[in-house]
Amino acid sequence: MYQSKLGSCDQFCPITLWQALPYAAVLAYVPMQTTTASTTPELTLYYDGKCPLCLAEVEFLQSRNAQGQLAFVDVTQTGFEAAGHNISCEAAMAQIHGRTADGQVLVGVPVFATAYRLAKLPVLAWLLSRRWLMPVLQPAYVLFAKHRQALSKRIGPSVLKFSKRFLR
Repeated sequence: MYQSKLGSCDQFCPITLWQALPYAAVLAYVPMQTTTASTTPELTLYYDGKCPLCLAEVEFLQSRNAQGQLAFVDVTQTGFEAAGHNISCEAAMAQIHGRTADGQVLVGVPVFATAYRLAKLPVLAWLLSRRWLMPVLQPAYVLFAKHRQALSKRIGPSVLKFSKRFLR
């Protein structure tokens, strides 16, 4: 079991009903995508399911995933580590991870560049895949990821509500 300021994996966290309502609505609304042996997604994203900003991003990407090229795995679900993803919960909570169909593990900004390409967002994909921008983009993302829980508490519910209302 892993616990940090960012959250925890495989742990029951007692919260109030008021705190739980947004998550209950999200879990009911954002089902995990399942894949079969005949259809392998081009990219599997490993995300923090207890982060409203992360959930808003997943909701957005799911709305653009008509061809099923993206799969989503919530690293905060019980049994994540035991499921054989070969990505530690600790690492996945620190930065977003993705695994391509050929097994390559992506971390940070390249995950978003690949996801946006597969979600048919070519301008964002192009921008996030520019090597000359990585010295700025990657540290900015690491800083964001480190503070995403605090940001999520302030703006996450509104962003998630917006994504559910306008991006579906």
